[in-house]
Amino acid sequence: MIVAITGANGFIGQHLCERFGDRGDVVRPIVRCDLESPSIGDRFEGVDVVVHAAGATRAPTRALLRASNVDLTKRIIELAQQANVARFVFVSSQAAAGPASFLDAPVTEEMSPAPIDAYGRSKLDAEQAVRASDTPWVIVRPAAVYGPRDRDFLRAFRLAARSIAIHAVPRRNRFSIVHVADLVDALLRAGDRPEAVGRTYNVANDAPVSFQELYDEIAAAASLVPAMNIQVPMAAVAAAGYAGDVVSALTGWYTLANRHKTRLARPRWWLCDPSRAHDELGWNSSIPLQRGVRDTYLWYLAARWMRPRTSGRASPMSSRRGWSRSRSSSTATGTSCASATPAVGQASTPTPPRNAPATWWRATASRPRRPA
Repeated sequence: MIVAITGANGFIGQHLCERFGDRGDVVRPIVRCDLESPSIGDRFEGVDVVVHAAGATRAPTRALLRASNVDLTKRIIELAQQANVARFVFVSSQAAAGPASFLDAPVTEEMSPAPIDAYGRSKLDAEQAVRASDTPWVIVRPAAVYGPRDRDFLRAFRLAARSIAIHAVPRRNRFSIVHVADLVDALLRAGDRPEAVGRTYNVANDAPVSFQELYDEIAAAASLVPAMNIQVPMAAVAAAGYAGDVVSALTGWYTLANRHKTRLARPRWWLCDPSRAHDELGWNSSIPLQRGVRDTYLWYLAARWMRPRTSGRASPMSSRRGWSRSRSSSTATGTSCASATPAVGQASTPTPPRNAPATWWRATASRPRRPA
C-alpha cells in the first residue's frame, strides 16, 4: 500500500512515517515545501491512503490558524480527489468536540460538537470540509497526545520534575489522554478497516487522569518526591495568556503561554469516550500512563530537551515503582537509553542523536527526502 502522510516532520507525522514504513508500506512524506511546489500533485499519484496530520495548534492570528487547519485541509482533499485516493484519514482533535459537561458523561461522537476556542472551531470546520468531500473519509479525534518528540507536554514535564512542582492547571481537573504510539495504531486501523469509512472516532485511554496524577507519574519517572506543590491562580494564568498574545503580535513568535491554552485550562473535564473505536476498529490503548510517561521522560533526557534532576534538588524515589536513582542518572546521561527506553508501539523507540532537533525522524519512503 502507498500512504501519503502530511505533516510528516511533525510530532504525530514522524511516528506515522515510522509505523507505516515498519509494516512494509510505501510512505510518501509530505511537508510544507512540498505543498509549495507546482508539482505537488505528483506526490499523490498512485496513493491508496492519505493521512492528513498537518495543521497548527496555535498561530499568531485566527486567520493564520484557519489557513493552517481549514484551508490546508481543503487543499489536501482536493489533491486526494484528483488522484482518486481510496481513503482520506483526517487527524482532528478532541477540541473540535469540546469538553464534557459532567465527570460521568464523557463526550461521544453522537453529541453535538461544542468547541470553546478558535483552534477547536477550526478543526471542526476542517471536519465539515472532509465530510463534504467525495473521497471516502475517516475522522479521528485524539485526546491529549503525549510521547517522545512532543513539545506541548514538555512544559508540564519540566514543571513537574522539580523539588517544587508548579501547577499551571488546576490539579483536580481531569482529562483524557493517549500515547502517540496508541494513536498511530488507531490511525493505521482507520486506514485499513472497511467499516471505518464515513465514521468519526474518539481515541483515548479508557481511564482519564488528573493533572496531579500526571505530575506524580512524571516525578516518579524522574526519581523525585516534590517537597511542595504550588498551584498558580487561574487569574495569573489568564494574565500570562494575554501577555503571550501581546508578545506574539509584536514579534510574530507564538509562545505556549497564550489565551488559547488558558481557555483550554478552564473546563474541569476534558473527557471523551473511545468505545466506538473499541467496537468498530478493534482498537484499545496498550501503553499505561506510568510506562508512557517514563518512555517520554527518557526521550526528553536523551534529546537534551530536559536536564536530569539530582538528589540535591529533591528526595530520591528509589523505592517507588522499582525505579532506582542510579538507573535514572545513567539513562539521563545517555549511557543506557537504548536499553532503558520502553517500546513505543511494536518496536523500541529509536534513541535520538545527541543534539536531536524537534524534526528528527526516520521513515521508509518511495522518494526519501528530509523534512524542511
